[in-house]
Amino acid sequence: MIVGRANVGKSSLFNRLLGHRVAVVHDRPGVTRDRHFREWDFEGRRCDLVDTGGFIDETKDPLAHQVRQQINLALDAADVVLFLIDARTGLTYDDLQMARQVQRGGKPVLLLANKAERPQDREAIVEWLKLGLGPANPVSATTGYGFDGLIERLRVLVPQGGSKPKDDDRIRMAILGRPNAGKSTLVNRLLGEDRMIVSPVPGTTRDSVDAQFTWEGQRFQVTDTAGLRKKARVHDDVEYFSNMRSLESIRRSHVAILLVDCLSDTLLEDGLPEQDLRILRQVEEAGKGLVIGLSKWDAVAKDHKTFDALVKDLRIRVPALAETPIIAFSGQDGLRVPRLLSEVVRVRKGLSKVLGREKVIEYFDQALKIQKPPYSHGHPVTLNRCCQVHVDPPMLAFETDNPDQVAESYRRYLRAKAIEFFDLGGVPLRIAFRDKLELRTDEDLARFGGDTVVPRPEGSKEGRRIRKPKVAKTKAPEPAEDAPFKEDRATPRVKRAPKSTHDNKPARPVRMAREPKPLPESKLKKVGNPVKPPRSAKPAPKRPPRKGK
Repeated sequence: MIVGRANVGKSSLFNRLLGHRVAVVHDRPGVTRDRHFREWDFEGRRCDLVDTGGFIDETKDPLAHQVRQQINLALDAADVVLFLIDARTGLTYDDLQMARQVQRGGKPVLLLANKAERPQDREAIVEWLKLGLGPANPVSATTGYGFDGLIERLRVLVPQGGSKPKDDDRIRMAILGRPNAGKSTLVNRLLGEDRMIVSPVPGTTRDSVDAQFTWEGQRFQVTDTAGLRKKARVHDDVEYFSNMRSLESIRRSHVAILLVDCLSDTLLEDGLPEQDLRILRQVEEAGKGLVIGLSKWDAVAKDHKTFDALVKDLRIRVPALAETPIIAFSGQDGLRVPRLLSEVVRVRKGLSKVLGREKVIEYFDQALKIQKPPYSHGHPVTLNRCCQVHVDPPMLAFETDNPDQVAESYRRYLRAKAIEFFDLGGVPLRIAFRDKLELRTDEDLARFGGDTVVPRPEGSKEGRRIRKPKVAKTKAPEPAEDAPFKEDRATPRVKRAPKSTHDNKPARPVRMAREPKPLPESKLKKVGNPVKPPRSAKPAPKRPPRKGK
């Protein structure tokens, strides 16, 4: 684990050892508050690297007492302690007080002087001996200075561990929501300990923190994220980076749990706020499962009709929640928390579920029997067949001659019908229309990330055209060279296709053009000679002149 006072570079060292940015890094003291666990593969050794909050005076931060409790819990469970100091500012009273607390734990300690990449920063090496933790190792978490010597020391101190287990059976879920929605309270309830700092002050959690637990034989990895607000209201750099880590946790998870505060006035009057709707769209675009959790249900004045009325109103205001499971729970006393986990397990199985070819054909026939595709510009739209082509998230593809002319309302109908038929509530089912469909078998889907193949009943058809196996043509035996006569040779019989009735009709005789008969002499005399010039026309008679002129 990594300990030290505030703003000495603990999160920077945490990111440098892991090889990528995980924790939020900022110059402001006290950014990290919770214990941040992350699995670290150190030369084949499986280690849990822990980043802790800064050791701050309780008079400067109202949450300093809870941060110190988190540090004490991490010290009790640590095997090796990396004590970090700032080489540029020198030793402070907080460094001395923290060193005494580390010495009382009796754990192996490695003293590191961070920000010591310049020669003048390493001049106070004698002063660092006042901590009583031995000689310090000058390093720089930003530039990587001195990390070769640090790795050599860690090879001796880090105990030998087992190989890294496979994470195929681990369900990763992210807890999302606005500030002060009860995310850290739910995580503490799931873990069975006070891992996260809980405070009524919004914005207590500033980083995405991972934790592991087991429930009914199933392994989970839960991520507590910072509260998400609208971008227009985010004016702080720390909150901006916290929001980026929260959105990144959606990509790393299988199922997202969106917490909605039941005590919020906007929930009863206007439904889900705009920021929660943005989170819904981001989860849908990422292809992750979704479960809605109504937190703080124990503090709501209710009767036996309150939950049904609230859920009905939410689904009317937000049609995208029509098939999404909604669970009312309380993280404070654990009300319906097992029900929430069971829904997460069901949604995770639905993401990698192979629907089965026979079931898809049955669904396709029922959907077309209930409602056929509407006409497009006066022309009918025909769906030929349907097949599952993808898993995690599942996708159903429909073959049609004109994919662009299928109405959007009919796409929503097919999706809602499939979610109801296959019990895929909370699963982001995809619907696609293609002019040429390439069918995939259940075995192919299971091989590329799907779940167990659904057993196909005996005697059932595959649901697609089965090509007959090609039969090898046998060549006729060649005649022997000493065969004297043609009758002794084996001549194969040639089968010709029968001609059509049109070809069997007799051909019509071709009619020849008749030569013209010569004209008789009597008619030839009446015909003028074209060679002889015509007679000249007589000139017109002159008119006598008029009188008076």
